[in-house]
Amino acid sequence: MKKIKKKKTFIFKGLGFPIKLINVPMKREFGDWYIDINMNKLMLIVLEALTHKPIALTGDELRFIRSYLQMTTSEFGKTFGVSHVAVLKWESGENRMSPALELCIRLYILDYLHAKDAEFRALYKEINLKQLSKREKGKVHPLCIDATTEDFKIAL
Repeated sequence: MKKIKKKKTFIFKGLGFPIKLINVPMKREFGDWYIDINMNKLMLIVLEALTHKPIALTGDELRFIRSYLQMTTSEFGKTFGVSHVAVLKWESGENRMSPALELCIRLYILDYLHAKDAEFRALYKEINLKQLSKREKGKVHPLCIDATTEDFKIAL
């Protein structure tokens, strides 16, 4: 028998980094509880949320972006004018990319998502390169996604 409930908060790590889901529907099957959401829609909203993240992307978030775009490390590197070794070092956390290059990656994602011109301008004004250059070692700032509706919302 299937039981359904909503959980106020749930930390989901299935994409390689923590995402805080709010009001997430859960279902119980065979004695265990599982999140009951459309994973394709969740990944899409996470991709969009990462473009607006006010601090630098983590290596795990970059790996998710590259994987979502279905690019190898070589393809990703070539797209942004670096070697696949540089991409591997970013993803492992060994090296960091420049804030300007990170902004280029975020703009590339918006282009991939077919964003409107106004969204490009808004992101350019919203992202502070000085803020992106700060590194907060050991601190994890999970994205927060409201799963109240099937469309999801980025929660601030």
